[in-house]
Amino acid sequence: MTPNPELPGNDEVDSPLRHAALLHDDGEKPPKRQRNFIARQACQACRAKKTRCDEDLPCSLCKTLGIECTYAERKPTKNEVSMSMLFNTLKRVEFKLDHLSARPQLEISSDSERERPGSSNLNVAMGSPFHLDSAQSSRSVVSPQTHLSRQALAIPDDNLVLSFSAHQTVHWRGVKQSLPQELIEIVSRLDNSYPTRLESERRPLDATIRPDLNNHFGEWLSTLSISCVKDLSNAYFDTFNRVYPFIDRDYYFLNTLAVVVREGFGYDMETCLVLNVMTLGCMAVKAHHEGEFDTSQYSTLPPLVMQIIDEDISGLSLFNEARKRVGFCLCDRDIQSCQFYLTSAVFFAQTMRPVDEWMMTSRAATSCIAFWKCPPEPYDEWTADIYSRLFWSAILLETVIVQELELPASAFKEWEDVVPLPKFTAFSYMNRSRSRSSDDSYYHYHFLAQIAHRIILTRIREELFYVNPSPALANELQHQLEQWSANLPDTLKYTDENPAQAFRSPADAVVVALLYTRYRVSIFHLGRPFLYKAIQAPSSLTEKDLSLCRESLQHAMDWPLVWEICAKMKNFMPLKFFASGQMFGQLLIFHAFKTSTDSRLHEALPAGFELWCTKMLRFISEFTDSSPTIRKDFEVLSILYQLNGNS
Repeated sequence: MTPNPELPGNDEVDSPLRHAALLHDDGEKPPKRQRNFIARQACQACRAKKTRCDEDLPCSLCKTLGIECTYAERKPTKNEVSMSMLFNTLKRVEFKLDHLSARPQLEISSDSERERPGSSNLNVAMGSPFHLDSAQSSRSVVSPQTHLSRQALAIPDDNLVLSFSAHQTVHWRGVKQSLPQELIEIVSRLDNSYPTRLESERRPLDATIRPDLNNHFGEWLSTLSISCVKDLSNAYFDTFNRVYPFIDRDYYFLNTLAVVVREGFGYDMETCLVLNVMTLGCMAVKAHHEGEFDTSQYSTLPPLVMQIIDEDISGLSLFNEARKRVGFCLCDRDIQSCQFYLTSAVFFAQTMRPVDEWMMTSRAATSCIAFWKCPPEPYDEWTADIYSRLFWSAILLETVIVQELELPASAFKEWEDVVPLPKFTAFSYMNRSRSRSSDDSYYHYHFLAQIAHRIILTRIREELFYVNPSPALANELQHQLEQWSANLPDTLKYTDENPAQAFRSPADAVVVALLYTRYRVSIFHLGRPFLYKAIQAPSSLTEKDLSLCRESLQHAMDWPLVWEICAKMKNFMPLKFFASGQMFGQLLIFHAFKTSTDSRLHEALPAGFELWCTKMLRFISEFTDSSPTIRKDFEVLSILYQLNGNS
C-alpha cells in the first residue's frame, strides 16, 4: 500500500488512522488488540486530585495513601437513560409473552369458544381427513410453554403447524385451487423445498479477478493509497455498519487497518477483513450514485477503484482477493475472523445468495459461541460488548434465512438469555475514547429496536402459526407489537408513511424504511394464519377472523422498501431476497381472495390493492437475474397475471 502521510479530514474518526500511519512511519508496531481500562467513575480522592482512578475498592491511590476510598453515586448519562428505556421495554415484552401461556384456562378458552368454532367444525369445513399440504411438512420447535398455551386455547394438535416460509404459500390447497388450469401443472412440479434446492444448485460465485488489474498493475493492491482505503472504509461504516454495527470504527482504523498499513496486503485475517470492508464500501459508493446522494467525498478515488465499483457485482475483485487469502486463516476464531465472516454474509445478502450467506453466519456463530461458552480471562468491557454486537448481528441475519429456507439453524437461539444486549462501549486509544455522537446513538437505538422486533416476530411464529389460530392470542401479540412501537426512542418515531423530506444519506433512508417495513410485516404475519384459514375454509370464519384478515391485507401494502429512494439503491438494500419472497406469497394471497366465491373475502381486500400488486410485481422483476428462486417466482406470477389481464 502506498504510504500517504497527509491523511484528509480533521474529524475524530481520522485520528486512529492518523496515529496508525505515524506508527508505520516510525517503524513502531501497534498492538493488535489494545484493551485499556476506562473508568466509568472515579473515587472522591482521585476526583479531588484529578488523577486517573482504577475503580478498585479501595483504588490504588487510596490504598497507597492509606485513606478511605469512597464513590459518589453516578448519574446515568442521557444515552444510558434512553438505552435503559429500550432494555426495559424488551424485558416487559418478553415477560408478558412468557406469562401469556400461564393464564388460567377458563380465561382464554371461554373467549375462544365464544369467538370461533371448535376444531371439529373446522375439520368438517375443510374436509376430512384434514389436508395440510405444505403446512404439515413444516414442524416448528414448540416450547413446553407454547404447548400448554395451545391446550388452554383449545387449539388442535401441535403437528398442525403452518410453515412460516412465504414460498410455501404456493402449496396452500386453497391457493392452488384458485390458480388457472394452465398454472396448476407448473405449480405441482414445485417441491416444498424448491427455493433451497434452486439456491443450493446454483453455480459458485465467479472467483476471477479482473485480468486487466494484474496485467497492468502487477500487485495492484499495493498501488492503493491510504486515503483511498480510508474512503472506501468510511463508505462502509456510513452505510452497512449502520444497519449491522458489528465493527468498531475506531478499533478498525487503529488496529485492523494499521496492520495492513504497516505490512501491506498479506495473507492474514486483518487483510481479509479490510478487503471485505472495501468491497462493501464499493457497493456503498455505488448506492450513493444510485440514490443521487452527494458523492463529492469520493471524487478523489482513482480510476482503478472506480472500475471495480462499476463491476457487474460491485467490488467483486476485492472480495475475491479476500477469498483467495482467507484459506491461511480458517482456524482463527477471534473478533476479526468473526467480523470477516459476517461482512461476507452481508456481501452474499446483497448479491442474493442466501445459502452462501447462511454458511457465513454459521461460521461466525462458531466464534461467537466459543467466546460466550468459555470466555478468556481477563477480558475487558469493550471486548465483551463487541462479541455481543457480533452475536446479535449474526442472529438477526440468520433468523430470516432459516425461517424462509429449509436450512438448519445454529445453536444461537440457546444463548439468547446468556448474551447481553450491546451497550456500544467506546473503544479507547492513546488513553482516551471518542465521544459518541447523536448520529451514533440514533443507529444504535435502531439496532436495538431490530433485536426487540425479532423477539416479537419469533413469538408470532412459534405461538400463532397453526392451522386453526387463536384471535385472542393474535390480539395479545399485536398489543405487544404496539408497545414496541410506542416505546421506541423519539428519534426513531415517524408518522408519515412516505416522507417527503430529503434524506441526508443512504443510511437514513434505509433504516427508516427497514424499521417501518418491519412493523408492517409483523402485522401482516399476525394475520397470515387467518388468511390461510380464510382461503382454505371461508365458511368457518368468524367476524374476528375476518377483521384480522382485513388488517393483515392492509399492512401487506405500501411497504417503504419500494419507496423510489430505496428501490433505486440496489447496492444497499438489506433483505431484498426475503422481501421479494414475501411479495411472492402476498400476490398469491391477494389473487386467492380476489377469485374466491365468498363475497366476504372480496370485501376484505383493501382499496388500491391492485396498484400495490403491480408495484410488487415490478419489484420482483428487478431481481430475476440475481436469483434462480426469484426467477421461478416471477415466471409463475407473470403467467398468473397475464392470464388474469393484470400485466
